[in-house]
Amino acid sequence: MATPIPANKARFRADEVASATGGILRGPAWEEACGVVTDSRAVQPGNLFVALRGEQFDAHDFAVQAFETGAVAVMVEAGRSLPAHVSAIEVDDTLHALGELAKAHRDAWNGKLVAITGSVGKTTTKELVTCALRAAGHRVLATKGNLNNRIGVPMTIFELDDAVDVAVIEMGTSQPGEIARLAEIASPDVALVTRASLAHTQGLGSIEAVADEKVALLQALATDGVAIAYGDDAPVKKRASVVRAKRKIFYGRTAGNDVRVVDWAVDATGTSAHFQVRGKDVEIHMSLLGEGAVLNAAGALGIALGLDASIEDAARGIAQVKPAPGRMQPRAALGDRLLIDDSYNANPASVQVALEASRAIAKKRGVPLIVVLGDMRELGAHGEEAHRKVGELVANSDVFLFIGVGEAMHGAVVAANERGTDTLWFERADNCGQIIDRLPLHSVVLIKGSRSMEMERVVGPLLGGESR
Repeated sequence: MATPIPANKARFRADEVASATGGILRGPAWEEACGVVTDSRAVQPGNLFVALRGEQFDAHDFAVQAFETGAVAVMVEAGRSLPAHVSAIEVDDTLHALGELAKAHRDAWNGKLVAITGSVGKTTTKELVTCALRAAGHRVLATKGNLNNRIGVPMTIFELDDAVDVAVIEMGTSQPGEIARLAEIASPDVALVTRASLAHTQGLGSIEAVADEKVALLQALATDGVAIAYGDDAPVKKRASVVRAKRKIFYGRTAGNDVRVVDWAVDATGTSAHFQVRGKDVEIHMSLLGEGAVLNAAGALGIALGLDASIEDAARGIAQVKPAPGRMQPRAALGDRLLIDDSYNANPASVQVALEASRAIAKKRGVPLIVVLGDMRELGAHGEEAHRKVGELVANSDVFLFIGVGEAMHGAVVAANERGTDTLWFERADNCGQIIDRLPLHSVVLIKGSRSMEMERVVGPLLGGESR
């Protein structure tokens, strides 16, 4: 589900817009815009409307409507015909110009900007960092929902004002060069890469290419920036070690990391973790589940360290974070079952993390573990092998019943079944409504799949209602 873009009050004079974007002013003169908007339905008087082209729409079709609704001017691509009464800025590419305008706004802002990317855990890390820094006394603006692309990042940056002293910006990618462009726009002071794994490889090609793409964020840092990376990921660490930022912080499980996970234990109420931050012991009990959450918390502590924030305050903030909907969210299900709702998204690395946490919880409760997995999308040529390996992983994880959903996950079901695991397979998530009759009482049930698989349709009936 797309996240609504928040309103902003970014101010630009006409000459500032032209200078930042390289655009040409057309039509009646105007002085200043207050607020940048890309949705003609959201235009308020005085806004600057930027007409973007999408796969299914072209906002140029609504430029005149936006102006007549109250926009002080519209930004359009050269060659578009507009009535003489419409004030406009003509640019070569409105998406690129949107980024350039956001860059100008960010450059005029005096706070610190933290940027986060990675194949796994970037959204949870963002939430942990936000709470950690707020607990340490910072006034934080963070990316909302999934606004982590070439539209969402600029629109988040436009929200920056004097009431904010730290911005926490999440960045996602599906094609080469996207992270580098977002980093160019955001100009981060502190940047973190979680890890590189098989995610979006359909657009990037290989894990090495994913690592190159992610670490482009760290390469954008100035010499006085702080580069933070998951130190147990060899491709990421190799690349992060040679970026020009003088301060480098690594986190992970192994000795030698600046923020080290010493130990952790999980149950249905959350996870207790023991960290060492540059040799200092830190204990945190958080509501989040599993080792993935622990490593994300270690990354958040790394950012606190990089900003010279109080580690004690940061730890207190981390402990307050609650699971986001569909992200390793424990939920009470029918039949005294514990549902681990991780239905928001999936890739091979995040499936492994979720499976390990769910297995630990089931073992501690002494109950069967049921795993329901939907297809992992956007893996390109790696898809078939990745799904087969997931099936092997499930077969080696003491799973009572494995339920696969989707064409690609059928390969995982076959692989698990060949290794002696009981399995079921359904073509679509909405075919799974009656699986509750096959699940043991008191069991732990993990549900996970790519966003497009709509695995939330499996969640609803297990909670005693319809698909949410």
